[in-house]
Amino acid sequence: MFKNILIIKHGALGDLIQITGPLKSIRAKYPNSKITLLTDKKFIFFTKNIIFVNEIIYESRSSPLRIDLWITSLLKIISRNYDLIIDLQNSDRTSIYYFFTKIFNFKLIWSGNRHGGKFKYSFSEDNQLPIKDRIINQLKLINIDSSDKPEIDWMIKNNVNEFPSNDFIILLPGSSPKHKHKRWPAENFAEIAIILKEKNIDTVILGQSSSEGEEIKKIKSLSPTTIDYSNKDLSFLATMASKAIGAIANDTGPTFIVAAVGCPVTWLLSSHTNPKITQLVGSKVNTLKKEEIREISVEEVKNNLALRH
Repeated sequence: MFKNILIIKHGALGDLIQITGPLKSIRAKYPNSKITLLTDKKFIFFTKNIIFVNEIIYESRSSPLRIDLWITSLLKIISRNYDLIIDLQNSDRTSIYYFFTKIFNFKLIWSGNRHGGKFKYSFSEDNQLPIKDRIINQLKLINIDSSDKPEIDWMIKNNVNEFPSNDFIILLPGSSPKHKHKRWPAENFAEIAIILKEKNIDTVILGQSSSEGEEIKKIKSLSPTTIDYSNKDLSFLATMASKAIGAIANDTGPTFIVAAVGCPVTWLLSSHTNPKITQLVGSKVNTLKKEEIREISVEEVKNNLALRH
């Protein structure tokens, strides 16, 4: 029996959403253990509400030259004297954590795919295996059976009353500001919104004006009937997605939330995303992929919409 467990996963946001199922499974396996999650502090807006852990340790994945930050994280790990560490990040950085924690805690059990560790999982020969399946296989080595379905029902709120009166589709026109090449043109989102309105289907935009404000503004100017729900939190997104008949979305973290609550997704991708590795789980997904995302036509999206029956 492990009484003090650390799970390491830094993100991206989509990765953190997809480990909620495994987190629930670990909690079910060890209901009386103290479970801690070590993750990147930039995702505090999501992780602070995860219900399957007792504690969260935040760190910054900054420059390798910031040795002081590495030492701070290491001291936190070492001082808590964990029985089991489940490394779901499996990075060079966590390999360093393994090396130093074992020096101070030789009884520690480590699950991961890097150097050392009693439960060493290696997927070097199976690089095309989806990330979610790698995690499931890794947990099997410590006798934890896990589903690949994200568990985020706790995000859905009962006090939201802003749903459109018609059937509606969510538009997610953003992506990480570092990856604007993953954004389908805003004018295309506006055009599909106009087509849907002609069929008496409303569209709602969800996103953050700080990162995709230009896209939101352009869609609204070209399709004035589109409802602007930008700058809402992720719980609002999950709640809206639980009622929407579908979503049209880029490769962005919030898309994983939409899929996880069962909303069908028309997923627009460029060659920069491999849908065999990074998979949406929880709903019907129609994937449209071109070398450049702008090459996906409005007509293709219209003809391949993933919708609730």
